[in-house]
Amino acid sequence: MPQLGQGILKGMGITLRHLFDKKITRQYPEYKREKSERRRGMLTVDMDRCIACLQCMRICPDHCISIEQTKRDADGSGKAKPYAVGFVIDDSRCMYCSLCVEVCPVNCIYHTEEIEVQAYNRLELARQFGERPVDPTIDPKPAVKKKPKKAAADGKAAPKREPKKAPKKETAA
Repeated sequence: MPQLGQGILKGMGITLRHLFDKKITRQYPEYKREKSERRRGMLTVDMDRCIACLQCMRICPDHCISIEQTKRDADGSGKAKPYAVGFVIDDSRCMYCSLCVEVCPVNCIYHTEEIEVQAYNRLELARQFGERPVDPTIDPKPAVKKKPKKAAADGKAAPKREPKKAPKKETAA
């Protein structure tokens, strides 16, 4: 029969042993850990370079990027080009996967050194860029384009076929 209280004595012995060891607790705001070279901080956008291609919004698995665009003749060529007037990055949704950074053709979206994000409510974590504010509460899933149905080669629709009917079985009477 095992002795009662043996587990408690063993646990208290471990506690007493570690009670006098050197402490390894660091006071956080004063002493911060060394940051790795390859870490990813918060996302930011250089709106002057953004061409509103919407690729970052399409590839984001968390849908944390919202872009509002318009067409504008910015360079005076007489040809209207897409222009981002509103850009939102919702840090409460972002998982810092860096897919948006990789897909950007002009490298206007990138990670900063800042990694400490704090806010009192979730809407404060949606950071606005650009001229016009975008509503961060709307889910920015991009619309999926449907492919048109293929027609017959000669341009006419193929006739519909009726399903074959099973032959009636004759019963012997």
